[in-house]
Amino acid sequence: MGRNFRRLLRPLDFAILFIFILVTAASFLFLKTHGNQEARLVIESSKKEYIYPLTKNREIEIEGALGKSVIVIQDGRAYFKSSPCSNKTCIHMGAVQEENDWAACLPNDVFIRVE
Repeated sequence: MGRNFRRLLRPLDFAILFIFILVTAASFLFLKTHGNQEARLVIESSKKEYIYPLTKNREIEIEGALGKSVIVIQDGRAYFKSSPCSNKTCIHMGAVQEENDWAACLPNDVFIRVE
């Protein structure tokens, strides 16, 4: 029985390996076609909504309820550089970079999020 079992196991090993390689290749193809959507930054203020790619470094001035907030996009991340609010919580929130990350300056009515 030991010899027959070993002979049977070899073709099954190859079949399992082939299926594994096939599933892995299909996963990579799916991610390549559906997973390469560029992350973007959505900035909302009381006056308007703006959309910028996170791939291009820039500094953006957004007019809010109290004045101008400055938002920086750098190396795939975005953060508040300055804002006219009194407590500066938005500046201390840090950078957003992953999908659904957000930061806000509530007194100035400026909200940023990553899509």
